[in-house]
Formats: sequence, structure tokens, C-alpha cells
Amino acid sequence: MQRNFDALTPKTAGDDAPAFDLAIIGGGATGAAIAFDASLRGLRVALIDKGDFGGATSAGSTKLMHGGLRYLANGEFRQVREGLRERRYWSRMAKHLVHPLPFVIPSYSHQNPSRLTLGLGLALYDMLAFDRNRGVDPMQKMPGYRSMTASQTLGLVPGLPKQAPEALSDAGSDAGEANAPAAQKVSRLSAGLLYHDGQMLSPERLCLALIRSAMQAGAVAVNYAEARDFIYEGERIIGVEVKDRLSRKTAKLHAALTVNAGGPWADELMRAADAGVLRKTLVRSKGIHIVTRNLTRGAALAMPIDDEHLFITPYMGMSLLATTDTKFDDAPDKACVTKEDIAALLDKTNRALPEAKLTPNDVVYAYVGLRPLVTDINDKANATYGLSRGSEIYDHGQEGGSEGLISALGGKWTTARRLAEQVVDTAMQKLGAKPIACRSQVTALECAPRDDLGRFMDTMRAMFPDNDTASIDLMSRLYGRLLPQMMAGDIAGLDALKDNLLAARIAFAVSDEMAMTLEDIVLRRLIEGQIGALRETQITAIADWLQGRMGYSDAQMKQQRSALDAKLAVPGKTAGKTASKRAPKTGS
Repeated sequence: MQRNFDALTPKTAGDDAPAFDLAIIGGGATGAAIAFDASLRGLRVALIDKGDFGGATSAGSTKLMHGGLRYLANGEFRQVREGLRERRYWSRMAKHLVHPLPFVIPSYSHQNPSRLTLGLGLALYDMLAFDRNRGVDPMQKMPGYRSMTASQTLGLVPGLPKQAPEALSDAGSDAGEANAPAAQKVSRLSAGLLYHDGQMLSPERLCLALIRSAMQAGAVAVNYAEARDFIYEGERIIGVEVKDRLSRKTAKLHAALTVNAGGPWADELMRAADAGVLRKTLVRSKGIHIVTRNLTRGAALAMPIDDEHLFITPYMGMSLLATTDTKFDDAPDKACVTKEDIAALLDKTNRALPEAKLTPNDVVYAYVGLRPLVTDINDKANATYGLSRGSEIYDHGQEGGSEGLISALGGKWTTARRLAEQVVDTAMQKLGAKPIACRSQVTALECAPRDDLGRFMDTMRAMFPDNDTASIDLMSRLYGRLLPQMMAGDIAGLDALKDNLLAARIAFAVSDEMAMTLEDIVLRRLIEGQIGALRETQITAIADWLQGRMGYSDAQMKQQRSALDAKLAVPGKTAGKTASKRAPKTGS
């Protein structure tokens, strides 16, 4: 999997046919899934992204594959069913990167919704996921929900208060006790409910796996390739002008159909093509996520706070706090984490788990994602939490705009494959191609083990006995059946790391995973950068090696280091302070 900008303009015999059937703008979850599906169906595909693959919103997620339990309250049963079905498909397509995760919902007396209501909602969730274990790996099977005692609940989330936080308590919700003395209305932890959803070990590597699988099926994919303008033939778009952000070269990418999969940037591309005639647009919702010390015992906590939800999910021996949901009106490129964002999410967490007493100095890493929510062009949404997370396909020609362009709008990681299927169905119809059934839902990604995951991991342990079991198990999940290839790579020049496994992963990231910058390696090809498990000396050693390998100038390398440091910096954190508990070793 090597980068080749020149492949966007292949040499032809001189005919006038476009080089590609589809030109896809955007290499996040949606664009990558479209490229995978379209390539499987025999279309000639080119995919470009102005940054790294999955480097923006697809990386800035809560790392969940879920049906959307809270959507049941809005009666969005079809959307929930779709999400649960897609969750099962992902657990088959990428069994090494998607796994079951137990969630705890604490139940307090006088709480609204009540334990009974929560139980009915989870029972309905299980009914909609009736086929959740059909055809999945034995290690991927999910049990139905069950009730727990208060003691069992505290066993999984020991920091839960025995008396409900003020934001959860609703003493007047029980009409039968409306006249009870105040002392009897104290809302106490009475029980808990346990259910399962899916978690991505690394959304960045899942996106990369989709790209690799598309390229294996014949697609061309190039990161750091920015769409600068559309190419027109009369009123029809026939491709895009592309600039290589690394070499500064330009190219004309010609395709019979162009697909806008720009995520939060999609409306900017829409306006560039059809300003003044658009019927749909996006509202952006800003979501903040925080990595901190471990707060639970292997389970996630889902808790309503301030009419929203707080999630505390286990991640690599740490806890991931999620998420905020605020309208973002600025340009997508300006989205960032502020100290106010961190303070707000920490405050919400401390109200849910008062014993945690988290401060900015407990934050290991913080990141932002923008949810692209679809709305009519004339709607004036002031809040985003209640807006639908659904997706739409916008055919510009049918809407009175430019022919040759379709936009894939909205959606989320869980339903990206389904949105891609609908986009490719539409594309094949517009191309006049012979209908070919979608196969993505039954096709394992290129790196996914073909054997049962347990047997595959046993094989990898036997193949690499010099590495500890925990490290090889993690590598088996991160790399799947590419692990032997990764381990056999050339690690010359990385001796300063004094860690052959880490060196092999870095070398593989550049030689075979299209990592072009220091940030690509530290934050997306590795996962250690997100959990504080890389020392400054290690990052410096990686930077020195990368400069020699890629031929970057001192100025270019300084710029890359500054960009990475800005991403790793935690606003509001006292200089020199580290989290109260170091991140665990992960084989590096």
C-alpha cells in the first residue's frame, strides 16, 4: 500500500473516456467505505483526501459501533435497527478491530427515566438486535441485557455515588410519593442494567483497512491530495483538479462521476459546485473527547447528565470520556479543543463520579470531532443534540445543480457501510452500469483474520514466542493477518528506540501504510500517542528517522513536530504535570 500521486492521471491510449468511473473526495469512514464497495463491484475508483486517511472526524469519534440506544426515545426504530444490523456486519468484516463492550446504566430511586422504563428500552434494543450473533466470531458474541444489584453495579463502576448526582435526581417523578417527607425522597443507587454494544479498537486503523481493501480490489487512493476545483464540460462536472500537498504538483483527475464524501466539509464542496440552488446543508456538532486514568473495571458507563449523555468507556487501560454536543458555526478547519471544553466535560464527569476529582492535569490526551448533521437549507437549528444522525444522498443534477456530482451527507461510523452501499447503487444507476449486488457486508477486510480470532491469536503467539503474550495479542488485533509481514520489516535506523516491536510498526507505517508525517505515525498508525505511552525521546527518535527516510528538510521537520506537539497539548493543563496514573505499556 504505497502512495502514488501520478496514479490519479494514468496514461491512456488516447481515447476520450474518463480514467475513472468514480472520483471520491474524502478519505474518512464514508469515502473509504464507498471506495471499498465500488471497487468490489468492478468500478474504477480514485479516492483523494486533503489530509491523512481518517485523520479528521473519523478519528475524532467515541470509538463505538452502536445502534443508538437513545434514539429509541424519539421513536427512530428503523434507524436503530439499521445501526444494530451494521454493527453485526462490522464485527464480521473486521473481527480484529471491532469487539463487544459491556455498558452499565446505574439506576437510582426517583430517577427519570425509571428502572422499569430503562429495562423496557433495553429489552426493545435486544429485540431489534435479534440477529446480533448470527455468523459472528465466537469472541464477538453479545449477550442480552440483564439487571444487576447495586453491589454488582458498584463492582464494575466503583466510583458511582450511592446517592444520585443532582442532575440525575428527579424526586418528583414518582407521583405516588409526591407528598412524602423530603428524607424519603433521597435518590439512592438501587440497581444497574448491563447491556453490550461494539467498540472500535482503532477507528484510524479501521479506516486504513477499508482503504487497503479498496486498493487491493483495484482502487487508487492518495492522501494529502487536495481537491482545488471542479472540472467542467459544459454544465457537467467531469472530475476535479488536485494539488499534491507534499510535492506541490497538480493533476486533473477525470471521472464519469464525482462523489463528495467530505464529512463536515461536504457543504463547502456543495457550495463550490452549486451555490444558490442547494436544498440541503449541514449543521456541525462539536464533540470533545478526553483520555484520562482508568475509572471503571472493564465496563463502560452510560449516564444521563444535563439532558445529554455522558459515556466513560475503557480504552487501552485508560478511560475515554465522551462527549459534548454543541453547535459549531466556524470553518471546520478551525475546530479545536479549548480549556473551556475540557473544563465542561470534566465537570460533567466529576458530577457523575464525585470521587474521581478529575482536573486538567489528569488529562492525557484530548481531541475533537465534528458531526455533520443534515438539514434543510432554510432550517435554523440552534441546538444539535436532538438532530437526527441519519444520512442522505444528494444528487446535484436532480436538484437543479451540476450533473456528474453526488454528495453523501451525514451518517456516522456505524452506518458508513450502508451509506456507501446506497451511494454505489445510485452511482451505478447514473453510470448506466449493469446492476451488481453489494458484497461489502459479506467480505472480510484485507487484514481481517480468516480463521476464528482465538485460533489466529494462538497462532501468532506461537509464531512470535520472544514477545510477551499481551503485546502479541494486541498486535494481532491491530494488524490482523498483516502481522507477520509487519514483523518482518526493515527496522534499520530505529535502534535508538531500543524496542524492536515499536520499530517494526513505525517502519511498516511508512513502507506499507502511507504514513507521510510524524503525526500520521504517532496519532494514527500507532495508538500509543493517544494514551501518553510514548516518551519525548521516542518521538524525537521517530522524527529523526522519518526525516532521513523521507528526505524532509530541517524546516519541514520542525513544522511537523510543532503540529504534533499542538495536537498533544492539553489546554488548561499545568506545564510539566502528567496524569496521576501513567498509561500502560502496549508492547512499545
